[in-house]
Amino acid sequence: MMAIMLHCGLRVSEVVNLRPSNINLTKGKLRVESGKGNKDRDLAIPEYLTDLLDSWRKKRPESNFFFSTLKGKKLSNRYLQQMVKRYAQKAGINKKVSPHTLRHTYGTQYYRQTKDIETLRRILGH
Repeated sequence: MMAIMLHCGLRVSEVVNLRPSNINLTKGKLRVESGKGNKDRDLAIPEYLTDLLDSWRKKRPESNFFFSTLKGKKLSNRYLQQMVKRYAQKAGINKKVSPHTLRHTYGTQYYRQTKDIETLRRILGH
């Protein structure tokens, strides 16, 4: 979940609402449905992320959601926020880290590499 936020720039709500049908690993595409502002968007999945997502697809619980509880229920936004903070602490990061930090990092890196603010705006759903 953290990898997809960091490498695709997804919001917490977009991650917890992802459905298996939204992810096409063969084409390397991810569909974010009705994100903020009701703007559906298609994103490219970085090649290095497809193996990770495929591995998760094979072992995840049966559910309507790509990421779910062990019983297949939808994760809460708060759970994902706490998870990011927990892993930041385990990694010895003393700064405040949140899921939005991962999204912001994605946006910053994308802009530094491309200088294409318009495409970045569309990718992030603004």
